[in-house]
Amino acid sequence: MAKTSSVAELTEKLPFSAKMGYGTIGLSTMANVMFATWQMYFYTTFAGIDVATAGVIASIGQIIAAFIAPVWGYVSDRLYRTALGRKVGRRRMTLAITIPGQFIFLVAQFIPGLPVFVYAISNFLYWAFQGGFSTIQYVLPSEMSSNSDQRAQLVGINQITVAVANILVSITSTALFTVWGQDAWTTFFYMSLIYGVFSVIVLIFGVFTIKEHPYDETTDFSDADANEGGEKVPLLKRIPLLVWNYVSAFSVKEFRNYLGLYLSQNMFRSVRGSILTYFLIFVLGLQASDVAVSQGFSFAFGIVLVGFFMWLNSKIGGTKAYRVGIIEAIVVFLLMFGLAKIHDQLGATTTIAAWIFLSLALNFGITGVVNACDFAYSFIPDVDEILTGKRREGQYASINSTIDNIFKSIEAIAITSVLAATGFVEGASSQPQPVVEALTNLFVFVPIAFCLLGLFFSFRIKLNDRTRVILAAEIDRLRNGGSKADVDPETKKVVEELTGWDYEKCWGNNRVINFSKKVETGTAK
Repeated sequence: MAKTSSVAELTEKLPFSAKMGYGTIGLSTMANVMFATWQMYFYTTFAGIDVATAGVIASIGQIIAAFIAPVWGYVSDRLYRTALGRKVGRRRMTLAITIPGQFIFLVAQFIPGLPVFVYAISNFLYWAFQGGFSTIQYVLPSEMSSNSDQRAQLVGINQITVAVANILVSITSTALFTVWGQDAWTTFFYMSLIYGVFSVIVLIFGVFTIKEHPYDETTDFSDADANEGGEKVPLLKRIPLLVWNYVSAFSVKEFRNYLGLYLSQNMFRSVRGSILTYFLIFVLGLQASDVAVSQGFSFAFGIVLVGFFMWLNSKIGGTKAYRVGIIEAIVVFLLMFGLAKIHDQLGATTTIAAWIFLSLALNFGITGVVNACDFAYSFIPDVDEILTGKRREGQYASINSTIDNIFKSIEAIAITSVLAATGFVEGASSQPQPVVEALTNLFVFVPIAFCLLGLFFSFRIKLNDRTRVILAAEIDRLRNGGSKADVDPETKKVVEELTGWDYEKCWGNNRVINFSKKVETGTAK
């Protein structure tokens, strides 16, 4: 089995086709954008579901599906154990499996008159397949390249293509609302078909063009998973091992710091996104078409900003760029609160113009925190490799996906419960004043709280250009038979600071992957 070099991989460049292949994954999120924007609205307007029940359906399905995400990560990491996996690719196979499920269970949720349990099951299955998709989306920047510039480009490509997907949804939705109207359920059903088919087509292209880490000693889990004596792990042990791999990942110190950073920015964006439609329609008095147009403008501006933040990351570092974005977002949310209070005096035209301006400004902050956070994540599997000696991108990506779903579900339950408690009226063109006040406060101050939490965790991240180079050099040395006893003091300090483990227990001398592994004690070998 050929050995790979972490140091050599730091300078390798990806072919254009591979970068574009990764870009198709971002473009395919058109379907999910449409789903996230209109699911609750469709449930409460056309499916006849009250807002509290709709919130439970949306959240419980995600919570249950969240616990399937670790299965995707565990299995995807180990698909090289099969002949088909080595022929097709462990990530390509995973991505291909998710495509039909996402399409079928997306469309099923935009048919009115179905029993409530059908919507609940469809929602669960949609998010179950979405968990596999998200795992691959998170995996690929670190999977496809070890070059920090190439990873930064992939992160940027993902942001740009996701923004393009949002713009296309906005433009197309506006046109469809004009032609078909926004008061008929068929409009939303046909929209789900259009976006679903498009996503299937671009993902098929992506399956054939993305690049993967090759089959080598770092992607062969046979020895790490095996029982003492090299015996294969029986199926019944696979289940506790799957749970163990999920839980043990949290023992990596830098990953815990990253999670604080990630959850903070993800939750402030999620809260904003989940009630954006309600906020614009019921608080600012805009129309569905105005929602689509404003999203289109803001995401178009975001494409321009991606390049700026890629440059800013290289100049001042990812965590400092993250802080710039967070602080700017807090200021904009406060201005949005002001707009909500005076929009009646401004009039509809001025309100729309002001909202578009503030959306553009907020997208500056959003682009900054997402770019910095995704770039930071791409190096977490490198920290795990110095600890375990294996490439477990799928494991960490699945944790991201699981935590995404759990926290978004809790958020959905909390928000819909608050709206129900304040008197939200399903299917109405306007809402009582207590609901309007609740929507305003939820839209502004909950995201600000998460922004402040993210600011705190940005000071705890230790990965930077210097520590990444040190880490890669040490991985390369150990891969090539170097002795752990010969580690230099600076490298040892960096490894221990990033992993949170004693150096002697790193490079596979631990039970992080397999709880039954025999661990050596004493001096590093």
